[in-house]
Amino acid sequence: MAGIEWNIDLSGLDRITEAMDNLVPAAVVKAAEHVRGVAADLTPVESGHLVGSAEVKATSHDSARVYYPGPYARYQHFELQLKHAHGQALYLEQPMITEAQACFRIMADTLRLAGL
Repeated sequence: MAGIEWNIDLSGLDRITEAMDNLVPAAVVKAAEHVRGVAADLTPVESGHLVGSAEVKATSHDSARVYYPGPYARYQHFELQLKHAHGQALYLEQPMITEAQACFRIMADTLRLAGL
């Protein structure tokens, strides 16, 4: 009777898992920065203060937020009856939906480029 023996050394998986885990925050922030950039193009502009106030912050190991501070930002975002010469209502919500696949690609590319 003939047989084949196959030994696989998986001892390096812990190192790879740790390296990937360390890259997750950067990947998530890059994706959130993409959403911020798309939202900036949709943000109503009167003085430029609103669009310039947007920020991206990591909120945990695997999440980030795109934030426009203040009640003015909320009003401009949710008031659907406003007419803007530049920009629109739901300027942050829309790209969070339309850019979901791009965000997944950005995160995957960030992890992939690490060579893991």
